[in-house]
Amino acid sequence: MKQTVEEAASAYLQKILESTDFEVNFEEDNYDAGSRDAVFDVTERAFIAGADWQAKQSPWISVKERLPGKNTGVFFTVEWKDSCKGYFVGLYYGNGQWESDNRIFLQDSPLYRITHYMPIPSFDEILEENRDVLERIKEKGD
Repeated sequence: MKQTVEEAASAYLQKILESTDFEVNFEEDNYDAGSRDAVFDVTERAFIAGADWQAKQSPWISVKERLPGKNTGVFFTVEWKDSCKGYFVGLYYGNGQWESDNRIFLQDSPLYRITHYMPIPSFDEILEENRDVLERIKEKGD
C-alpha cells in the first residue's frame, strides 16, 4: 500500500527534528522570532519533501524500471517513431510480448516502443482501495 502524503510529511518532519543539525526548543516562555523562523523552515522543508514525494506517485511504471509478471493484465503506452502515442488495454505475456485486441507488440520493435504500463487491479484490490467509500455509503443507508 502506498504511503499517504500526510504520512510522508510526518515522517520527513520527524527526520528533520531528529537530525543533529536542527533543533527547536518550544518552552512556553520562549516563543520568539527565532523559534517562529525555525517552524517556518521546517514547514517549508516538509512541503517541498511532500511535493517531491507526490511527484513520484504516478501509477504508470516505466518499462526501464521493471516489467510486469507474465500473463498480467495491463494498460500500456506505445510511442511510434512519428511521435504518435497510443494507450492500450491488454496482456503482457513475458519475453517482451504485449497484446491488445489481437495485436502483438514487441518490446524491441524498430517502429515503436512501449514506454510505460499500469497493472489492472483485481476486483479485490479495487474493493479494498474503496472500502472507506463503501462504509460511508453503508452508514447513510440505501
